[in-house]
Amino acid sequence: MKTKLTAQETPLHKVFSDDYLFTVPSVQRPYSWTTDEAGELLDDLLEFINHYGISENNISHVDEPYFLGSIVLVKNDGPKAEVLDGQQRLTTLTILFSVLRDILSDDYANDIEQMVVQKGSKILGTQDTYRLHLRKRDDEFLKKYIQAKGMTHKLTKDTSFKTDSQKAIMENALYFMERLNELDEETVKTLPLVLATLCFIVVVSTPNFDSAFRIFTVLNDRGLDLLPSDIFKARVIGAIPDNEQDFYTSKWEDVEVSLGRDRFNKLFDHIRMIIQKRKGSANYKDEYEDIFSKVTGKFFINDILIPYSDIYLKLVDYQSFYSHQPKILKILSLLNRIDNNDWIPVAMYYIQQYKDNLEGFLNLLEQFAGISMVLRKNFNWRMSKYSQILRQMEKGINIFSEESLLTVSDDDKRAVLERLNGDVYTELKDTVRRYVLLRLDSLLTNGQPFYDHSVITVEHVLPQTPKVGSEWLTNFPNPSEYVHKLGNLVLLTRSKNSQAQNYDFNKKKTSYFQSKNGVTTFALTTQVIQENEWTPRVLEDRQKKLINLLRNAWDLNVSNTNISYNTEIVLNQSIDSHLLQKYFINAARGANAVGTPVYNGFKVFKDSFFADSVSDSYQQNYLEMRKNLIEKGLLVAKKDRGLYLTEDYTFSSPSTAAAIVMGRSANGLTEWKTISGELLRDLEKNG
Repeated sequence: MKTKLTAQETPLHKVFSDDYLFTVPSVQRPYSWTTDEAGELLDDLLEFINHYGISENNISHVDEPYFLGSIVLVKNDGPKAEVLDGQQRLTTLTILFSVLRDILSDDYANDIEQMVVQKGSKILGTQDTYRLHLRKRDDEFLKKYIQAKGMTHKLTKDTSFKTDSQKAIMENALYFMERLNELDEETVKTLPLVLATLCFIVVVSTPNFDSAFRIFTVLNDRGLDLLPSDIFKARVIGAIPDNEQDFYTSKWEDVEVSLGRDRFNKLFDHIRMIIQKRKGSANYKDEYEDIFSKVTGKFFINDILIPYSDIYLKLVDYQSFYSHQPKILKILSLLNRIDNNDWIPVAMYYIQQYKDNLEGFLNLLEQFAGISMVLRKNFNWRMSKYSQILRQMEKGINIFSEESLLTVSDDDKRAVLERLNGDVYTELKDTVRRYVLLRLDSLLTNGQPFYDHSVITVEHVLPQTPKVGSEWLTNFPNPSEYVHKLGNLVLLTRSKNSQAQNYDFNKKKTSYFQSKNGVTTFALTTQVIQENEWTPRVLEDRQKKLINLLRNAWDLNVSNTNISYNTEIVLNQSIDSHLLQKYFINAARGANAVGTPVYNGFKVFKDSFFADSVSDSYQQNYLEMRKNLIEKGLLVAKKDRGLYLTEDYTFSSPSTAAAIVMGRSANGLTEWKTISGELLRDLEKNG
């Protein structure tokens, strides 16, 4: 009997109804969404409400749904359902519903309560049951502080927790309360209506765990699990004469065995990109039907599958194939650390078609891919660019010429230099900042061809929290200005040691940055060990040298500009402030500020008012920055108005500026708005 499978777009009021009682199996990883993911969800929902002008009065006339992704369940006929995929989303929505319930009046709260709790029946002898149950070790915390009515108000930053999952639940609840209390009452009342009626989730369910796991794999992989390779084989082999089918079947299976199942599926995705030269559609079946209607049989196996599988294997198993070519080995080791593999089809096509000057091409490709990662270019942008590059190569356009789309634009060069001059440690994702440092390390040594360490961590020289009375605070009166800069970071092949991180410089060099035999793995770290002291002058000098290394490696010299990318020069020194596009924040706790994006961050103008208090979940480094501004006399208390800025001040990024102004974690791209309501994010898109 075939396994019954259902997949249906379902509004949240049905997802959180008596149709489902969700349980997260103990084998699942714990809840891990931070305020970043929770904040992104809330920002998107508020933007959806604002974009369509949704209110309580007109919500019934809004036809546009908001899609929240999919969940995969093991579920039989009853309401009980094991969550195989979707725990993070369901838990975060439960937290949001619970906070909304506790801050709204009873007529709203009672309806929202039904989304959190399945009410029992005295007649049927059933008790109230919460609609979501986490793993055993976290479930009681969720019940006590989130799902129980009125309990979110009793949460504070001092609430005790036993696991990282419980900490994340607490911080997200506090974050939602903080954000919702800043919104106008009409928006807060509209939000649960939008969630319940306009937000949809695709619920995929099957009564069999193995079947559900296969579905989970499909939904979390853009590869060919969406169309089993056996179907491709039947289509390709079927076009070959009967007397040759066994021979070509063997060829096909040799490729599959050499790559392994996962890589074999990914190879098909790369081949699709090379043939179609465009972003794939959501319907993979139609994509491959189109391909196999044009090319199949012996030609597909001999001229596409086999040669491209050989090339693909060399790109991902580069240590085995390029051991005698250290320069190519090094650049491929870096490319394989890019946080996406969208560069691979372009590399495969170049090697198949051109073959010569592989080192020069890979360096150009790494420059493009590395810069795109630092600038957080999204999947759609990358697919569009790489598709156009493939079409250019097909037309015979020289990949090394100025008209090549693999050439990085001046705007992107400026943007990446701004990022590198900012607070790299806090403003770049962990994978990105590690990549930047590995790229720098590769430029400092000729002897180490590639990086294959199982653990590589990014560490601070000047520690994040130097002890009172230490030499660090003597040398760095204002450590927050330096601590997260590129020049203050090194690489280690070990896990963090919280105690050793705060050692004074000389002890830290010998007992933390060096191994037992007195050496370090990374040239980048050896540089620091060779210093006799660590002062602002030493750090700034190193910062300039490192950025110049990347400037040369990534060809970041911008044409037709007089801008000097020196960390000590502010771009807009000679520009009158009235010529700049101004952005505003008017928020809770007295925050009322004006600013503008500048070369090295975001400038907030003097006389701006900052929040006079901060949220419970406020980051420590933001607290230190506010403290330093107050101690310097740049932020001064004004009676009945809060804190105001005595002179213009440039923060390292729009988000840092917004967080300091508002007294809570913030996304500067959506918090800073023009007088007409345009977001700073729109400027970045248009720029």
